[in-house]
Amino acid sequence: MIRRTRRTVLCGLGAGGVAALAGCTSGGDPGAGDAADGSDGTDGGDGGDGGDGDDDSDPDPETEVHQVGGALSGPAWSREERRGFAALITDESDAAWLLREAPEETVAFVEATDFDESALAYVESVGPTTCHARISFADVAVEDGTLVASASVEGPESYEIACGEAITFSGAFLRVATDARPDAIRVSVTDGWGETGEVSGEDGVLDPERLDGYVRPDGDPETVPAGLDCETDDFQRHPAVYEDGVSWGTGGGAGGDGDGLELRVVDPNGDGGAAAAASERGDELRIELTNASGHEAYVGNRGKYNLELRTESGWREIRGAEAGTTFDYTDEAIGVRPGETLAWEFELTEAGLIEGGPHADDLRVCPDLVPGRYRFVFWGADDLAVAFDYAG
Repeated sequence: MIRRTRRTVLCGLGAGGVAALAGCTSGGDPGAGDAADGSDGTDGGDGGDGGDGDDDSDPDPETEVHQVGGALSGPAWSREERRGFAALITDESDAAWLLREAPEETVAFVEATDFDESALAYVESVGPTTCHARISFADVAVEDGTLVASASVEGPESYEIACGEAITFSGAFLRVATDARPDAIRVSVTDGWGETGEVSGEDGVLDPERLDGYVRPDGDPETVPAGLDCETDDFQRHPAVYEDGVSWGTGGGAGGDGDGLELRVVDPNGDGGAAAAASERGDELRIELTNASGHEAYVGNRGKYNLELRTESGWREIRGAEAGTTFDYTDEAIGVRPGETLAWEFELTEAGLIEGGPHADDLRVCPDLVPGRYRFVFWGADDLAVAFDYAG
């Protein structure tokens, strides 16, 4: 492995010829130490081992850089709101969502990482031209268990180089070999316009506050029915499969794994909160589950939900079937990559709430829909819930 000192800007060559055309704006030799696998580095010459005696700190770890040549996240994050995106990868599985459409050279770089000895930082940013396709790193260290670094989008080294005027997103992997194992990441990112901001692995790819829709209407519902009785004697309600209590709007994947999943009611009649208008009979209702985090989340199949009405005796499932019906669900894990959205669409009628859903041949709504507050609980994740009002 090639070693560079902490204050040296790191430039790597990725797939294709963009990086070679753009050059590196570091004061050093941009071509020094280029490796065939897309990584680079030069000997820092300090002869030290990079450690300072602290188990969770290392001021001068060994590093390698691989330029991706594009942004693997999509990107889902908005360049109007932040300077970039960063993720810490301490196991090859952490990078799986990034590698689905990655170049072969990038996949090989990640697979060649010994995660017993190294961690990877993945950083994205953006610039104003097609020449802003590389990211350089400096000031790399592990401080109290956090991998810290500065990252900058590199433009052309000469004004004589012809660059297309186009918003260009770039990504790069930084391999860090250190005995001080990081469990968090914090990067100061400077984009191609020279704007600097700090990003971390906690930021995710999306701001939950900017997602469409709402979690539940403000205040109490205007109508709360006394109960929910079906006129059919042999009617049994679909069981409430979730544990006691629900997570309103925000939670983790199946089994409470991680966080960053956001559930919203996307209401065409209002913007949410106090403006969330009550839906009427026949209205279309859309519920969206979005992974706003920086890591892949796993959920169960989309049929794993309850539809409930708030009554004076609590929340009651509105669907049911003939007595003796069994409600079986397959046990599977569905990956939801960062920035990805799953959706459910319903028509607010008795038949519309059943059609296309689980056990559609057996289930029905009983009694008919009444005005009140309803909620959707997705127990295929960490018992996530949203609510909406129905005016009839």
